[in-house]
Amino acid sequence: MEDLQLLNQNGIESIKTLGQGAFGRVYLSYHNELGIIAAKVMKIEKFDKREWDAAGALSKPGFVCPFIMKYLLARQFQNEVVILMEYANAKSLDSIVKDKTQYLTSATYRALSKQILEGIRMVHAVGLIHRDIKPENIMMHSANGNIIVKIADFGLAKVMLAGQMGVTSYGTPLNMAPELVVRTVMATNKVDIYSVGTVLFQLATHEYPIKAMNVPDLQSKIKNSRIDRHPALKDDLQWDFLSKLLEFDPNKRLSAEQALQHPYFTSPQALAEITPEIIQITQNGVNSNI
Repeated sequence: MEDLQLLNQNGIESIKTLGQGAFGRVYLSYHNELGIIAAKVMKIEKFDKREWDAAGALSKPGFVCPFIMKYLLARQFQNEVVILMEYANAKSLDSIVKDKTQYLTSATYRALSKQILEGIRMVHAVGLIHRDIKPENIMMHSANGNIIVKIADFGLAKVMLAGQMGVTSYGTPLNMAPELVVRTVMATNKVDIYSVGTVLFQLATHEYPIKAMNVPDLQSKIKNSRIDRHPALKDDLQWDFLSKLLEFDPNKRLSAEQALQHPYFTSPQALAEITPEIIQITQNGVNSNI
């Protein structure tokens, strides 16, 4: 009730609750100037300025990307902080991963994969590392019959300064890059690429690339095993693409830019599957001044 009063007093009409967790509550809302939005309300001690700083970096002129959740406004009210965000009208990719009866068509899977990588390419282009790429943090939005992904939750995002190489190990262990789990080398933005690989592996198979009971078990498997091809991955180009994202050695792992040039996206079949609408949406993001 306090949340609703706070929003209403500031010209924000709450329509329904979208979700809640340890870091706050999110409401589908309406604002006279902004239209339909998502309003996140949290205690001030839960507000992480890194999330807003990351949003600011991604909102600069020339860096707007349709595949990244847009943050519109943040305001403090005594002990509460309200963040207004773009509203994604569909569920997260986690809803697909958890539904083992749902398998994406080749065209849909390829389109979602490309969009995620375009979003990550932009994140890296502005000098950020997301550090918590997982299905729950990639929302879907239905626009004119096309599904568009929106990368969200930049609470763990890190700015990479000139010459800086180290990245600390935050995020979800089974989605984390090997170099964060076993700390074999200094980590870079390639940690996001591995995490994208785990997400895409899960979308195709409904399983993690590496199954582990806990962090020590995960560390052992990374040191002593490899990622095997899952029976659901029948397309050779798709498996080659995923295996290069899931490369244990970050020096051999593709960058987002390199991944987007993989034959999985540039082959005649791939080009034939991409609709004109998706090409236009993607081109709008690619044409940003980076």
